[in-house]
Amino acid sequence: MANISEVYSIIVPAQSAVTSAHTYTEIYGGSAGCSIVINGVTVSMGAASSINVRIRTVSGGTGCFLLGENIDVYNGSTSLY
Repeated sequence: MANISEVYSIIVPAQSAVTSAHTYTEIYGGSAGCSIVINGVTVSMGAASSINVRIRTVSGGTGCFLLGENIDVYNGSTSLY
């Protein structure tokens, strides 16, 4: 993963995730927290909390944000998965 010093290339609202264009590796709970389904598991996020995890599928998550990299090797990450 091209994550250098905890710096990500992209951040998107969880409900707008595009897994075909980005690889996401961190969930951020936003200012109020949220409930999100990641890889088939429901996760309750507290406000301003974060979890590092390889995200393959995402559902729901209004109020959560996903951080990651572009899949496109020309514009971003060299890790394709």
